[in-house]
Amino acid sequence: RVSSKEPPTTMATIELRRRPNAASAAPTRPSPPGGNANPSLASGGGGRGLSARALLKSSPAHEGMVLKLHVPALYPFIPSCLQRALSSWWLRVLNVYPQWTERHLILIGKFLFRFTDDNAAKPKGAPVPVEAINVHTCERGGAAEKDDDMDFIWDHLPPGCDSIFTVSTFGKTQYFAVTSREDANTWVNAIREARQSAITRSMGHASHVPYPAAWQYIDSLGLSLVKSKDRVRKKLAESNMKQMDIGDAAGPMPRGYYG
Repeated sequence: RVSSKEPPTTMATIELRRRPNAASAAPTRPSPPGGNANPSLASGGGGRGLSARALLKSSPAHEGMVLKLHVPALYPFIPSCLQRALSSWWLRVLNVYPQWTERHLILIGKFLFRFTDDNAAKPKGAPVPVEAINVHTCERGGAAEKDDDMDFIWDHLPPGCDSIFTVSTFGKTQYFAVTSREDANTWVNAIREARQSAITRSMGHASHVPYPAAWQYIDSLGLSLVKSKDRVRKKLAESNMKQMDIGDAAGPMPRGYYG
């Protein structure tokens, strides 16, 4: 006779039937403030979630369009007499001519972000940590220009711009042109204030000062992007070193066979 009773439930069966709590098992990660209130602040790598529009909606400390100076690596080493002798057309053909390019700067939280315009989907390059920034305005014939041998900056100042401020960090200096001295001073003061605030907060002396939740989330995305860019640069440097080692091991190329 076959019994219709179910087999007795054992402790092992109970343990197998239990399911882990998905909420507790999943690793914690920062989320956009207000839930889905701002869907443009969606996390992701490669700058996703850091669009210019998303940052502008999060009440940045300061923002605006500037002109950034791009100086080819070879240009400062060209003698000034040769710079004047060569026409600007030839310098552009040789790709050694300084150029000003538009950038939309957004200062928010712990970072200074650079975008091609206010509709850009992601930042241009890695965001600059404000804690590491030294910033000041430039004056024609000032000491900073003499030290850096950058007198040619004023000679190539774009039309409509009257002043320049610099952002220096990790031995690299970036030059930004703006329409007036007042604009330059506003940028300098805003960046210095953000730098002091970030340093004070990192030391734990500003816990009583409110800090926007949106800025905290943007800080986490900005830090993630900085680390991602650092990893790429490190891998590129390692690859270049390996290629140099291979070239050294191979020795000079025999001229008899290859001309």
